[in-house]
Parts: sequence; structure tokens; C-alpha cells
Amino acid sequence: MSKVFQSMKQVLPLSALCLGLGAITLGCQPAETSQEKVTSVDHSPVKRQSIGNCWLYAHATWLESMLKSTTGETTNVSETYWTYWDLYHKLLANQPIPEEELNTGGTWSRSRSIISTYGWVKEEDFIPEESGMTMSKAQKCAQEHIMEQGKEGGTLFDVSTRTPELIRAELDKGFSCNGLYTFDMNAAYEKRHLAADTRLVDVKTKEEQSLSTWLGRWREISTSAGNAYGPYEGKKLPTESEMSRYKAIEQRIKRALNDHQPVVLSWFVSFNAASPKGLFNLSTLASKGEIGDSGGHMVVLHDYAVTDVPGRGRIGEGDLSEEDKALALDGDLDYLVVKNSWGADRADRPWLGDGYSRISWDYLTGRYENEDRFSTFIRGVVLPPGY
Repeated sequence: MSKVFQSMKQVLPLSALCLGLGAITLGCQPAETSQEKVTSVDHSPVKRQSIGNCWLYAHATWLESMLKSTTGETTNVSETYWTYWDLYHKLLANQPIPEEELNTGGTWSRSRSIISTYGWVKEEDFIPEESGMTMSKAQKCAQEHIMEQGKEGGTLFDVSTRTPELIRAELDKGFSCNGLYTFDMNAAYEKRHLAADTRLVDVKTKEEQSLSTWLGRWREISTSAGNAYGPYEGKKLPTESEMSRYKAIEQRIKRALNDHQPVVLSWFVSFNAASPKGLFNLSTLASKGEIGDSGGHMVVLHDYAVTDVPGRGRIGEGDLSEEDKALALDGDLDYLVVKNSWGADRADRPWLGDGYSRISWDYLTGRYENEDRFSTFIRGVVLPPGY
């Protein structure tokens, strides 16, 4: 999660959140088990972020899926390499380092810019000691080192003395964990894979283009209604046009997932919304009465489940025939299955299980109150060309 928001006030009543077009629908929590199957995206193993850079993990997951579709092999793309360059540019901007929390947040467009400029490397070519690790220690070390050097008297405290050379030297110290790791950014940089030279094949069309081209052709669509006011019940509820827009986005997501495309989702997480089985939903959130631990998050989609399929009822997770995938498009999106960057088999989050979570579509299109504004939990979606 990139940032925790402390100003959340309360969860809206369930009856206000579970709105269907034209009528209120109660009991909107989706079922947590499925009998039939829809589709699934081919993913690399789950990792666990150690700092607030989920956006880089999401972009790595996206790239790893594209690479796997192209080569048939699993590639461990280094999020730590991109984190180094992200922090380099943030320090180069000569902004004071906060006392309590380092700015490690970002967006799809920022990670796209980093990849376009610096390419990508395998983890084994950046910090070999971390190539088999689920969670990076180097990123945490670097964050702590920067925070320490950002205090008065530290090497990074006076923004007027920061030079590219000084920043690089301090980042080298931080990412090496004070000599724990063999770390050489110059050597890793020489081994980088340029975006222009990386060839990737579209999993559906089999069209081959460079990573640079795909980065330009994959489009991020904003939900736009996320921070907008609606005209109903004190602005708590989405308008009919907003609901129609959500329906259109839902269809685009389902079509892309039917074709095994790694769709990227940005959303607002409230951990109070997670059921014991890992389903983020409004019923669980409403029962807690408050947003609680929360913040922005980016993930890559894996699968989905639908309900109310004409003549069929419910179609759940997995892969099906093209005919049944077409049927699923006529159903109502129940929930999305997402690959997280929170790790797996965690004692503090037992509902994570294999590292994948499920998010109710009603939750994503529902609203929460933030200082008298009502925002949707969904923030944006990154889709491949043609969807």
C-alpha cells in the first residue's frame, strides 16, 4: 500500500452502498465459492513488498506475465532496480525528506516512465542475494538509510548540497544494506534490457511489438466518478450515468480477462472490508462501522466470477470454452480475483492464503466518506489495446 489515510470517517450504511440501477439491493455480498470456471491469467510467483511501492510490483507482475506469454518461461523482474531510480529522481527534486514517512508512492504513468528511461533487469542481475527471496530487504534498508540521512546533520538533509553523485552514493549504501549485499548499480545498468529492444507477444492476437510500443498502447482509464459528487442522498450514491460507465468498464475488464490479458487495477483498500476468506466486500466493511487501516493499492487481475447469467445462473473461476466465456459477458460481475504484492501464508493476514485476493465489484463501485466527499473505491484500470 502506498499511503495510509488517517482522515476516513465512517462507512456508509449498507443500504446506501449496495445500489443497483434503479433500485436498492440488499444482501449484496457475493458468494465466496464457485462451481464453474471462466478464465485466468498466467502469472509469476507472488512477492511481498517491504515498502509502499505496490505500483512497481504491479508493473513487474504485468511485465512478467507478458514475458511469460512470449517466452513460456518465468522471469523475476527486479522491482528493486526500479525503486532505486524512483528514489533517485525524488531525491534529485530537492524536496525535504519527511520525518515520519518516505514518499515511496507512484502511479502507472510514473513506472512507465522509469521503464522507458532505465529499462528492466532480472533480480539476479541486480542484487543476486535477493533473487530467490519473496520480500526485498534491500528496499527496506534503503528507505531507512534515506530517512536517517534526511535528518538534520545527515548527508541528504540540506537540499542545496544534493548532487546526482551524492544521491547515487547514498542510494548505493542504502541498497547494499551497509555492505550486506554485493551491490553494483553500474554493472546492473550495463545488463539492463531496454524497452525498445524487449520483444513481447500479445497473448490473444500473437502480435509482436517492443515493450516501448506496448507501454504506449496499453491505456489507463480513470473511473472519473471516484471523487465526483452525485445528486442523490447527500451525494453518497452514484448517478445513473456513473453506473452505466461502471457497467461499460466491467465489460471491458471481462473481455480482456477472457483473453488472459493481465489487466491492472488501482483501488482504495480498507482492510476492514476483508472477510475471513479474503473477499473484500461491503457487508464485512459495514459490519465494522469504519474504514480502519486503509490506503491506495495497485494490483494485476487474474480472474473473475459472474452471477445472473441468462439460462445459466452463476459462472465462477478458472478457464472455460469460448462459448461459455461469451455467456459470462451477459452476467453481472460478482468479484475480481487479483494477484497482490502482500505475500502469501502470512500469520497476520491468514485470508491471503496463496497471495491472491478477491474484490467484490459492489465494493469497488461503492463509496466511502473522506472529509465530506464520497469517493469510489475503484481508482483506475489499465487495459490492453482493443479493449
